Amino acid sequence: MNRLNLRRVTAVAAGALLGLAGVAAVAAPASAHHSEVKVTAECDTAKGEWVTTWTVQTYAPEGVNNYRLVKAEATSRTGETTAPFTVEGINVTEDGANPLYPHSVSQPLVGKVRLAGNVTGASLSVRAQWDNTFQENDDRSASIKFSESCDKVVTPPPAEANPKATVTADCTGDVAVTLENGREATKDASFTVTGTDGFTKTATVGPGKDTTITVPAKNAGRIKVTEAGQEQPLFDDKPAEAKDCVEPGEPAGSYRSTCDELIFQVENPKDGKTVTVTFTPSRGEPQTLVVAPGETKTVKFPASEGLTVTPKAEGLDDTSPIAWERPADCTPGGGGGDQGGPTLPLTGAATGGIVAGALVLLAAGATLFVVARRRRVRFTA
Repeated sequence: MNRLNLRRVTAVAAGALLGLAGVAAVAAPASAHHSEVKVTAECDTAKGEWVTTWTVQTYAPEGVNNYRLVKAEATSRTGETTAPFTVEGINVTEDGANPLYPHSVSQPLVGKVRLAGNVTGASLSVRAQWDNTFQENDDRSASIKFSESCDKVVTPPPAEANPKATVTADCTGDVAVTLENGREATKDASFTVTGTDGFTKTATVGPGKDTTITVPAKNAGRIKVTEAGQEQPLFDDKPAEAKDCVEPGEPAGSYRSTCDELIFQVENPKDGKTVTVTFTPSRGEPQTLVVAPGETKTVKFPASEGLTVTPKAEGLDDTSPIAWERPADCTPGGGGGDQGGPTLPLTGAATGGIVAGALVLLAAGATLFVVARRRRVRFTA
């Protein structure tokens, strides 16, 4: 099943921005299928290794209970060199496995990985497929940067702090700066965190303790972390951006190929805005859906060899055709012509609330699209 992200254009930009910083902390996930990936890390100074904790949480409509991962790729970075690694417990479930969908939607997957102390960053990208055959096409990812190497400490220096900082952005653009003073430290660490437009906060962290300072998105263009006893900043850079974020209130839709039809459905949540989508087939007349908040509407096109349908909504700057694909369980000579072309996955993003879409290909020909707020509209095949 492919996913098509449809994004609404909002005329009330000020209202959309009000309270944006708090969305990730208090809002419920979007009702459509999607995954979220999170990462935290701490330095094990006894071994000189970074201990990273990765969490994958998936969301799906009511009645969808299980899923599997069809992609799970983790990469570490040391300077300009990258290397793959495996997160135990967050793995691809191969076709033919029993059970095929081993993970519960209600339970997050959590895995810990130790990385070398000189690693400068790491990331994990996943894609999920649920037991109703809906599958993500876009990667869901999380990444982390390390301010300095994690060094093994054999003998703690006398009367010294051992400060470290990690910097992680969330989907709202807010940045969490975690300040740590090593367990072997013998005095407090005095941190200063500065951002853009005059943002400054200080924190004193005792030995073996840590604290987190949140830098609002408007002040997070560049972040600098210093400690009173250190000559060089612990971190002085633009934070890595959170990727593939899904926010509540966005319309979701799906399309799927049956033996006789290519079917599109648009579901608009109650807290959404009215969305208008026009579907233009390669043969036959276009059909338009106007979907108000709380409504779900469907259009159908008779299946035939070579049939494609192009969705369009206001604000889209790239609309690629979606091909009917004959499901594997159709009998030869059945409805829908002899064969269909391959389904073309599309991904979408938007500027200031523009409705856009991303399409995800499933092995059985079923496809899903999920709408997410992004910064510009983009369709890729």
